[in-house]
Amino acid sequence: MNELYTLTASELRTKLLSQEIKPQDIVDSLLKRIQEVDPDIKAWEFIDEKVIEAQLAKISDIDIQDFALYGIPVGVKDIYNTFDMPTQMGSPIWKDFTPGNDARMVHYLRRNGAIMLGKTVTAEFAVHYQDITRNPHDLARSPGTSSSGSAAAVASGMVPIALGSQTAGSIGRPASYCGIYGFKPSFGVLPRIGVLKTTDSLDTLGFFARSVEDLSLAFEACRVSGENYEYVHKYIDNYKSNPHRKYRVAVVRHPKYDIASQTAQKAFAQWTDQLKDAHIEVIYTELPEYVNEIYDLHQLIYDKALAYYFKDEYAEHTLMSPIFYDIIQIGQKISTEAYTHALQRQHELTQRFNEWMDAYDIILTLGAADEAPIGLTTPDLPDSNLIWTFLGLPSIMMPVLKGENDLPIGVLAVAKKYQDLLLLDFVQQLKNATLISDADITYTKE
Repeated sequence: MNELYTLTASELRTKLLSQEIKPQDIVDSLLKRIQEVDPDIKAWEFIDEKVIEAQLAKISDIDIQDFALYGIPVGVKDIYNTFDMPTQMGSPIWKDFTPGNDARMVHYLRRNGAIMLGKTVTAEFAVHYQDITRNPHDLARSPGTSSSGSAAAVASGMVPIALGSQTAGSIGRPASYCGIYGFKPSFGVLPRIGVLKTTDSLDTLGFFARSVEDLSLAFEACRVSGENYEYVHKYIDNYKSNPHRKYRVAVVRHPKYDIASQTAQKAFAQWTDQLKDAHIEVIYTELPEYVNEIYDLHQLIYDKALAYYFKDEYAEHTLMSPIFYDIIQIGQKISTEAYTHALQRQHELTQRFNEWMDAYDIILTLGAADEAPIGLTTPDLPDSNLIWTFLGLPSIMMPVLKGENDLPIGVLAVAKKYQDLLLLDFVQQLKNATLISDADITYTKE
């Protein structure tokens, strides 16, 4: 039998339902795996076996049939509040801070029987600077920021599902670099209560996993629902799956596409040539010209919001990276008028792009510019991830391609806003057609 740490959450759930294993067996396997490989990868910020034992005791007498994530361990990016673990946000300023409450997402996961295995390493305040976690494919390379610990932990088999967040590309890019799935749902569908805020109109929560089935499990456990959420209720609560649907798929070159390596571009072209065999109508097209404007607008909103939300840390502390310090200085120079105008343009472009997408079910594009860069703090090459964040659209990074060094490069699938379940169905169809597969466990201790 395969070691339990190698199984996806869905596979573990099947074994739990059949009573082949118990939650303790899963936890034991994962903690052993962490002990073996995390000294090299450094994906975890905090793990306490007593905290885990308390959670196991709490679910010991509940009926697994009633809880979608019963006994499934989850890694929690260290920007989500947890009542029983510190929330330090990647900053020495907040070392050992314990909020005393759970983020709404963490609460929903616990309510569904999940075990919070520990807190994963995040970049400083979930922005850029990260020099701790290593890529399981190559320890000399970046795992991507800011959800570095969550992505590396899932890719190396230390946990089957982990929480991330994305304000620009912090789910998509780490998923691409680490060769796993990364799901950023529609803006606002996952509740942000109790999670570090860096911007009001960009911060989006999400998941890492090694299978699309696991993304679906986590999404259904954590999303908002009900008539109080008008659009969620209309498009997600009442979504009707159609296994015979023929998807209209726009294959596009995003504005930074030419920066991508020739190997990545060629691999993407070869892979998309196979789509016609999977009951998919492929349309090769161009994104609207106004999409180019998004990069500058995103930067302005990002810098101004960071300068506002972290003004106290900036004024009172020196325990801040030079990168973060510089961002705040830039943001302080941006006028309120410029920021307000950028927010208005965000609203306008979101509306226009939503109308443009009426012609398509799915967009497919290259997920990252290349393989993970060498060096833990090497700047990333631009890609399209921030476009979909800016527009609030659901996106899934899929582990599909290989680069020049046989390291992973993702393909990004994007759907219209609130078409999250359609997007998950599409990715499942790709898997059924063997165009994608579950991600392999990465990293073998030498």
